[in-house]
Amino acid sequence: MSDYLQVILWFFLIEILGLIAIPLAGNAGNRLADRGISAAKPLGIILVAYFSWIFSYIWGFNRNTILISFLVLCLLSIGLYRKQKIFPERKVLLVNELVFLAGFLFFLLVRVHLPEIYMHEKFMDFAFLNAVIKTSSFPPADPWFAGGFLDFYYYFGYLSVGALGKLSAVKPTILFNLAVALTFALSFNIFFGIGYNLTHGKIRYGLLTAGSGMLLGNLQGLIEFVSMYVLKEQVTRGYYWSSSRVIPFTINEFPYFSFIHGDLHSHMLAIPFQLLVLVFLLNIYLRKSENSIFENNLAFITLSISLGFLFPSNSWDFPVYFGLALFIIFAFYYGRYIHNRNLFGSVAEFSKSVILVSVFSFLPYLPFYLSFSPQAAGGFDFVVPELRTTIDKFLILFGLFLFLIFSFLVTRLDSRRKIGFFILFAGASTLLSAAWSIPLLAVLFPLLALSLFLFLKDLPERSATGFVFLLIATAAFIALLCEIIYLDDPISGDFARMNTVFKFYMHLWIFLAIAASCSYYELRSFYGSRSGNRMLLKGAYVKKVWAAVLVLLVISCAFFPVVSTITRIIDMNAEPALDGMEYMKELDRGDYNAIQWMQENVEGSPVVLEASEDDSSYSYTSRVSANTGLPTVIGWARHERFWGRNHKEVGKRITDVRSIYSTGDEKKTLELMDKYNVSYVYIGKLERQMYSIKLDKFENETYFEPVYRDTVTIYKLKKSP
Repeated sequence: MSDYLQVILWFFLIEILGLIAIPLAGNAGNRLADRGISAAKPLGIILVAYFSWIFSYIWGFNRNTILISFLVLCLLSIGLYRKQKIFPERKVLLVNELVFLAGFLFFLLVRVHLPEIYMHEKFMDFAFLNAVIKTSSFPPADPWFAGGFLDFYYYFGYLSVGALGKLSAVKPTILFNLAVALTFALSFNIFFGIGYNLTHGKIRYGLLTAGSGMLLGNLQGLIEFVSMYVLKEQVTRGYYWSSSRVIPFTINEFPYFSFIHGDLHSHMLAIPFQLLVLVFLLNIYLRKSENSIFENNLAFITLSISLGFLFPSNSWDFPVYFGLALFIIFAFYYGRYIHNRNLFGSVAEFSKSVILVSVFSFLPYLPFYLSFSPQAAGGFDFVVPELRTTIDKFLILFGLFLFLIFSFLVTRLDSRRKIGFFILFAGASTLLSAAWSIPLLAVLFPLLALSLFLFLKDLPERSATGFVFLLIATAAFIALLCEIIYLDDPISGDFARMNTVFKFYMHLWIFLAIAASCSYYELRSFYGSRSGNRMLLKGAYVKKVWAAVLVLLVISCAFFPVVSTITRIIDMNAEPALDGMEYMKELDRGDYNAIQWMQENVEGSPVVLEASEDDSSYSYTSRVSANTGLPTVIGWARHERFWGRNHKEVGKRITDVRSIYSTGDEKKTLELMDKYNVSYVYIGKLERQMYSIKLDKFENETYFEPVYRDTVTIYKLKKSP
């Protein structure tokens, strides 16, 4: 089957899955302008992945299990459709399909020009994806630590891709690039849906939200452009890199950077699933004058499964969205209390809902938690003052969004007295920021206070803007929290809070992008209104200055996606391809041919021996295990240590690998291979460069069989001594 035919069949599988899931999405999004249609595809992917995983404990993880999961989803949807006749308007369905298709084709075109599954951490991502595809049970085997399992890592993002890949039989080397394009398209589509729903069915503001969330960069893109192309200064990692390293000693990724960078990381795979939860929470927030917080039990289960999916996909996401869910539940029952004045009943119902959501977002994933044994995190610690974020760096990251958000929030203050109080509060926050050595307090404390005040004020009405106020308050709170504490992981010193900022700032981008787009809609909608202090932006001169600043900020943030896409493609200079292994034909044709042979001929998950060293991370080592999913004795050593493996054990494995290749002692070789259950020995150019290989022992036909010979030789162990 040709590569392009595989893509077409796989794309139709996604489309069919999305259509099947429409009734379920509509049931959980019945108060939205699009009836939840934008959530259908990610919901369908979650449910097929979840059912496949849970059924694997009965029948194993295979195509039949995945197909059964598809059928279960079909039966649920057919039953719900026959009962409720839930289906969106043709116009809404068509618009969402066009948005999804545009996002998919755009980023598939980008990936065709950036196809290489190589450099950075793509080997790691591909190894995990292959391990999930090849496994018959969960947790999958750790491809870089023979005998170990991925019981320390959140692998459901790879499962969401791998299940569909396994069912459709798409080559993993193509699936990797399809997964990047699919995740982009799903995220773009659901950002569109959120903007569409917040603005009561305005297509252009849906597109604005999608563009803000997925296509814009930060102001560093302009700064770097001037540095490289105007001032002709030298940079070490090319144009795009510095936009993700604005705050010193941290990572500040945002969606377009993550996608143009191309590592299939868990935090990127989880973006559409985060947005899915947001859609369902928005639906709950907009349920007014209803006796129940959920339309029915199925809507409750749908939210709970979707919320619970976040932890095994990218565990950093779950506490943020669980906390957001608690606020949404509180808002619903506070609204009920205002109408019925039954405090005890409202508190009881609130408590009941919180307990049920907590239990049912945890219980369906109990097998995952029972085997989950993370060892990289060791509690929390406090951020030292000298490593805290400065205001200028924060504005480089979020300046455009904050400009729109503050403009909108201030216009919601309906009296000069409130504006005066806000100015005093902002001044006091500035003083506190200096006294406590937390620079961002000057910006974030007023933002948090004002958005929280407006959220509470909106609770009786529960309008779409109230939901936006909550997103702003949540973003401000998260940003402040990152200035105070961080998760203590193996990274220490100046980089200690790197991962905390890295993971949580993605949530900031998502929330602030949505809020900024909605803020622009509200400001445009009320330009003609004379109520409140919207007149602040009514004066001709003020309006022109404000518009000029906005245009400059938008243009500045547009530099990154345009320039980074062009420069990445030029720098990679790759032949357009869908197969992510094509680069290997030029890098090492022997490896390419041998690995393809292994992909086609080696069944199951036998252990393969390949080169490794102490400083192997981010290098070409582990290319066999990464591209086949077959476990190796030890892969990227630094990564295994970071994930919590015993340092002595990692070092011992590196030594043993060297011994197997280099020793002339046949008995010792066989003992070490038996120790790690090694079935195949891979000897390519890299192994010959790293070791003084004694080949005689592998030519002993009593124990070894040469199953592949070319510039690479692969030996299979026939039997142990």
